Amino acid sequence: MKIFIVVLISSIFIMNSFGIGLNLYPLRLFLPIALIYFFTVLFQKVILLKQKIKVEPLVLYSLFFFVFMFLHTSAVTFIRFELFNASYELNSILNFSFLMFLILTLYAIILSFPKEFLSVSRYVILVFYLLYSLFSLYEIKTGNHLPTSLLFDAPWWMRHSPTVVFYNSNDFAAVFSLMVFYITSTFDKNKSWPNGLVVLLMLIHIIIIYYSMSRLALILVTLFFVYRYPKQLLILLALSFPLALIYFGLANESQLMKTFDSIISLKNDLAFNERESTSVRMYLYKYALLSPLSNFGMGFGIDYSAEYYKSINDPNLHYIVNPHSFMFELLINSGVLISLFYIVLNAFLIIKNFTLRNYDTMIQIVLFNLILFSSSSSLFLWPIYLFFIVYICNTSDYMRNIEIKSKK
Repeated sequence: MKIFIVVLISSIFIMNSFGIGLNLYPLRLFLPIALIYFFTVLFQKVILLKQKIKVEPLVLYSLFFFVFMFLHTSAVTFIRFELFNASYELNSILNFSFLMFLILTLYAIILSFPKEFLSVSRYVILVFYLLYSLFSLYEIKTGNHLPTSLLFDAPWWMRHSPTVVFYNSNDFAAVFSLMVFYITSTFDKNKSWPNGLVVLLMLIHIIIIYYSMSRLALILVTLFFVYRYPKQLLILLALSFPLALIYFGLANESQLMKTFDSIISLKNDLAFNERESTSVRMYLYKYALLSPLSNFGMGFGIDYSAEYYKSINDPNLHYIVNPHSFMFELLINSGVLISLFYIVLNAFLIIKNFTLRNYDTMIQIVLFNLILFSSSSSLFLWPIYLFFIVYICNTSDYMRNIEIKSKK
């Protein structure tokens, strides 16, 4: 059973970088097997053995959200296709169906083996965080990428941003940051790791995120370290100052000029000025908020956001067709009701964890929603759904433990 969970979660983090062509990657190959296995186990427990499976209300509510999202979005897609001749890509429909089966499989695991799901997940995430770190450092050093990367055949001067198994560096930075939030909160609950280990972790992670050029991820990672490891962050800053002096003392003129250019570029990036895509994103968000007016708040259907933006004649968009926000992607594709459902679910998770003083999980959920603004398109970014479901399970587990303690 555990080996099935390990393989399934590992496949989620491998994405589509390894496999037979672009469409037959590990997750697509293994998911049907996992789906049949875990639903058979669940059927056996509930129907044949008549075992009583306690389903926490939060887990049931979140499952209802996903089922409602899939049914509503599919229905809107069918209606618009039949009545309005709307065009949908077959690959998007297949991916959406695939996502539905992935989510249902994860919930079958949660209902059948809730403790095993959380215990296995944390170790798989830790292993892949280490693998991602090593490969991203290799990419930064060599400029070599996997064929599925946007930078695989890019000019050499562009190739030093890590993408690992993802299409672009923003998606990588988003998932990579979610991993470090989860790992430190899970394996260092009492903040007892040695200072040296924490400082090294922060240094390597910040360097990798800096090279990914994801401004929002860099800001949120820094804020997370300020929240969780303020002392160690001060140590890192204190060590950075003498090392910088030594570097400036030994570097030649060419190296100094490159360093100053990099510092100026970072300053501009963190200022979110017009040099980057901030103004474009504002227009993307504006039209996303206006999208319900065109469909009575029902949404446009499966992965239709790109087509929606293509229909807008505004040069301020600069032909960008990705919403650059999971929330706005959900609004355009699935409509107002699903978006409100998602917001209520997240608000409940945040408030509940705050009232229970489970601050680490609360902070992760807040950062999860903020960091998805840096992803170009999050709809089929498989790991984000795993993290969201893990947050739900952690919250539910924490609530149950508090309830048990209060009864003693």
